[in-house]
Amino acid sequence: MLDDLLQKHMLKDTYIDISFKKYLVFKETKNYDESYKIEILSRLNEFLRDQEINELTVVDILKKIQKENPSAGSFVHWSNTQDLVKYAEAQPAEVAELLNQLFHSTKSLEDRIEHFREKGKSFLTNISLGAPLFGYLLAAYDYKKFPLYKQEVFTDVKKSFGIELKLGTVGHNYQTYFQMCEIALHHLKVSYSDLTMLDIQDFFFCSTQYPQIMVESAVEYLYQMALELSEFMSEPELMLKTIAELDSEQLNKLLEQYRNSEKINLIKFMVLEKIIESGSVSLSEMEQIKDQVKIRYDKNILQAWNNFTILFQLYYADKKQKVQEEQRKIHQAIRQMDEFKDFDFVEDKVLNGFNWNQNFGGSECWIAVYEKGYNSHRSAPQFFVSIDEKGIRYGLLYGDQHPNRGQENLTISSSIESFSYDEFHQKMVEVLGAFKGQEATGEIDGNGREQMQPEITTETWIELLQNKEVFKDSDMIYLNKMYELGGEASATKLAAALGKHFSSFNSPVVQLAKRVLRATDTVVSKREDGTDRYWDVIFDGEYEENHFNWSLKPNLKEAIEILTKEQSIELQKYTKEDFLREVFINEDEYKTITNLLRYKKNLIFQGPPGVGKTFVSKRLAYSLMGIKDPDCVEMVQFHQNYAYEDFIMGYRPDEHGFSLQFGIFYDFCQRALNNPEKDYYFIIDEINRGNLSKIFGELFMLIERDKRDEFVTMGYSKEPFTVPSNVYLIGTMNTADRSLAQLEVALRRRFAFVTLKPAFNEKWSRTIQESGVSDQMINRILFAVEKWNKEIAGDFQLGKGYEIGHSFFTMKPENMDENVWYSGILTFEIRPLLEEYFFDRPEVIESLIEGI
Repeated sequence: MLDDLLQKHMLKDTYIDISFKKYLVFKETKNYDESYKIEILSRLNEFLRDQEINELTVVDILKKIQKENPSAGSFVHWSNTQDLVKYAEAQPAEVAELLNQLFHSTKSLEDRIEHFREKGKSFLTNISLGAPLFGYLLAAYDYKKFPLYKQEVFTDVKKSFGIELKLGTVGHNYQTYFQMCEIALHHLKVSYSDLTMLDIQDFFFCSTQYPQIMVESAVEYLYQMALELSEFMSEPELMLKTIAELDSEQLNKLLEQYRNSEKINLIKFMVLEKIIESGSVSLSEMEQIKDQVKIRYDKNILQAWNNFTILFQLYYADKKQKVQEEQRKIHQAIRQMDEFKDFDFVEDKVLNGFNWNQNFGGSECWIAVYEKGYNSHRSAPQFFVSIDEKGIRYGLLYGDQHPNRGQENLTISSSIESFSYDEFHQKMVEVLGAFKGQEATGEIDGNGREQMQPEITTETWIELLQNKEVFKDSDMIYLNKMYELGGEASATKLAAALGKHFSSFNSPVVQLAKRVLRATDTVVSKREDGTDRYWDVIFDGEYEENHFNWSLKPNLKEAIEILTKEQSIELQKYTKEDFLREVFINEDEYKTITNLLRYKKNLIFQGPPGVGKTFVSKRLAYSLMGIKDPDCVEMVQFHQNYAYEDFIMGYRPDEHGFSLQFGIFYDFCQRALNNPEKDYYFIIDEINRGNLSKIFGELFMLIERDKRDEFVTMGYSKEPFTVPSNVYLIGTMNTADRSLAQLEVALRRRFAFVTLKPAFNEKWSRTIQESGVSDQMINRILFAVEKWNKEIAGDFQLGKGYEIGHSFFTMKPENMDENVWYSGILTFEIRPLLEEYFFDRPEVIESLIEGI
């Protein structure tokens, strides 16, 4: 099953062949410096070939392997081989047996490795036996059969092929990597018969670590796709044939994505349905489908569309992630050029794939690399790379909102075959002076910062981060927070983010640094007065505007990034059953609400205070998605000063003057537009407090169900935009808010309204019972609420829209006396609310509070 998944991803296109050819060319250059691998492993293979591994020889064998591990470009961190030698010296018979099993057993590699580790952990709980060690041991035994292993290579190769597998056990990771190498070996051996597993490992290593291979492979891959897309634009029948050849799993996935769609998306659905039913669809059949759909609508829905733009997303859906990954490699290569080390670039932003023009699709993709401090690339000078069917353009470009807009210094190459990373690099350095706003000098002076200690590699940091004896959970709290802050922060900023005092990090950082020093055999750097400078182990730092700014060591930051992505917690599932368990709504009401939202696309929960409108909104979105995906749910709260500029776009001041900045809803719609396979839910709390016509502007029309996917030209940007059909709006409205009536008419036509009422029902009773509230207290609450709401509902100035909701009494804190809890709510929440309701009738307030 895993093998099929890996093969499907690795061989789905020509990328592996493109990249391998670039690797072979790179091996002939002076930059290739990996030949030591075969020299060392050949010696070890010959040494082990005639060696019997037993309790008398095992220590010497492992010391030989330890000695051969190179100090530069090591196969494994020295602590692993040192720990293994110590283990063998203490338990020679056991380790000899484990090595023989590792080399000769018929069990899976995963089982062999995990058995070895289990025995090692029994000997010493904190023994270092990572996947790189087992890769080295196995390659030392037979490099033609077993690959060396590095965690960052495994991670990068998975990203290159779009393989979304999280890190598992050491054995599972090596087993998966081994299978990936086997697939590549069998595929490439057809053309290169002399390949061994070491060649594949070296190929994977070089193609993920050397920018020359990464950039040249990316450029050729993207160019080939640009050529194909250009051909589709003139021959849509060829595009239909290509879509029909997608695997059945992808076709059915797309079919479900466009089911129950309208307009253009309905055409896509019907095309897919025809392909799945008949195996193909002709251009004339597609024209018939278009005619069938367009007569359903008064307006000409095809005005802005042609066959290519209609079909583009069907073709591109399973290629988008790969395109973005290849663009990311080019972006990263530019940022990491040695000459640019003092720049603070925006990371992995402005990766515009072939869908960059409002998802209509085209044959051009492009990226922009610019410095932090600008609101967007549009106001910044940028290192620019564009690829289309005509070739590649790269160099310096100014954004369309920069004072130098229209100026550029680009190399244009129509021959991708002659494109080289060296020329690409040279061009970027050439335009560096203009990028800085200075005359080009051809070189950049460093900041003179002294390297105080040997650099710890990314791979070593990964091993250390996974070692609980070195990095405690408490360390990861502040390190992860600093990573979230962009990898740097002052102690004051970090403390504020974590709710701590700025001095609270001093001792933990020192203790962590000492553990890292012990684990890596690194020497601590010294201050001028001779005292130890422990923070320098974990951080770089410098004074900025009267405060000291810490920044994570670059390799440590990269290691945290790798582990964050690989070990990110799987999104929690959330079903209809979860919703019905948490929300005091029955199943029939749930069905009604979900059907309303799916049909109308815009829904408002209205009701008195305390009925859980916001809570229900989020849970409804989660239940419809099936998971708690924060990327697909956004929430804002409207108020009287909320404006179009906050919500959609507007000119705002920045470090360089004024620039056009996009608002939260505009960005959210762009996100949904770029991911049409997902549904997105935008929640507006207190929607009636804002001036909707003013806030939405020209998009107020586009939020209507029958106007989705229609484009209008935006006033500020003069560019077309739409609210896509996969965006759902959920508003909340407090019926006790006296500003409601004036907005009612404006809202009604565009939203469905669902009234939530106080739900002091059996679900509510069970919920607060589980928090430790007695039956006697429940009855007391019910008596009080009934008394209050009867008076409120019958009052001529108030009514049911002002009733008191159940969320006032939903959860009692643990270890709090229920009488104290009840009294606190009554005194500090309910009474002030009643005083607001009956501000001119104090006698009513007293009668409502009395006796409860």
